[in-house]
Amino acid sequence: MSCSNVPSPFEQYRNKAREIYFSMEPPLFYKILKKEIENAEKKAANSFAVAYAKDIMEKRSAIFGHGFAHAKKVAIESAAIVYAECQNANRVEDIVEAALIAGFLHDIKRDEQNHPFRGAQEACSLMKGIVSERQEMMIGFAIRNHEAFKEPLCVDDEDFMLCSNALYDADKFRWGPDNFMYTIWDMAECFNAEISSIMRRYQKGMEGIAKIKSTFRTRTGKTFGPDFIEAGLEIGHRLYDFYKKNCEME
Repeated sequence: MSCSNVPSPFEQYRNKAREIYFSMEPPLFYKILKKEIENAEKKAANSFAVAYAKDIMEKRSAIFGHGFAHAKKVAIESAAIVYAECQNANRVEDIVEAALIAGFLHDIKRDEQNHPFRGAQEACSLMKGIVSERQEMMIGFAIRNHEAFKEPLCVDDEDFMLCSNALYDADKFRWGPDNFMYTIWDMAECFNAEISSIMRRYQKGMEGIAKIKSTFRTRTGKTFGPDFIEAGLEIGHRLYDFYKKNCEME
């Protein structure tokens, strides 16, 4: 299910969320892991396999509000987490490449039931013969394992677990500011929702976002993930006040 480009009544809420975000200090992840992010971007730019995965997602329409911009952030930040977690030069580059590809492709089946499992199948099919068999399996495992509030799969392989956990954490970083600047409103457009219907479920949604703080899996995710979520909640609360003020004026 793709979204159209018709102008949206949600634009004022997107803009207000972005205004709030840019009045705040950015998440610490971007300051403290600047070098790791730059290295992830370089790896993405110099890998044929990553470019192939990136090109696939760049050509697709957004699915339920999860488009290329979302995939790119998850990919780069997954790889940055791997760089932060793994100092073994003999292992890290293969894991980083797998994390980048998994990040780009993790929502490729977002519009299907059990999208992590179906996405893993699709990603493995697309990457067969382009990456090593081990990387292909690593990518599939990570994508199968990225859904929130599900018991995570575990295997006795540190590289697989690092790639998987890095993907999960980078994807859940998006539950912070990105959720209020983009995702809520993009998804609402896909489903032709109204502001009032979103706001009826808003507080329950905020509670779900707060719960994600305790689910981060890597050391890096546990260090920086709650900061993303707190920033998102701050934007969310201020955005809800903005909505109530608009209602009072109508």
